[in-house]
Amino acid sequence: MLFLLDGKYIPDNRGDVTTWLMEHICDHPGGQSYEDCFFSIRYFQKGTAHLTFKRPELIEKMNDIIAKHYPGGILAAR
Repeated sequence: MLFLLDGKYIPDNRGDVTTWLMEHICDHPGGQSYEDCFFSIRYFQKGTAHLTFKRPELIEKMNDIIAKHYPGGILAAR
């Protein structure tokens, strides 16, 4: 979805971010972070992760689409 909002072609989608993250974790034992062009992920041994979006303007576009389709207030107030 972020590729579309950024006006880019969708890359080969036989894998997604979960696949890429798992490959990264396997290739970098002891590592703690993964990054791509849209977000960074800090992951921890206990199985949790923190996701940080790098392109807030794309998240705003996504929220606008969600708000248009669910006008009853599905999104938190700003």
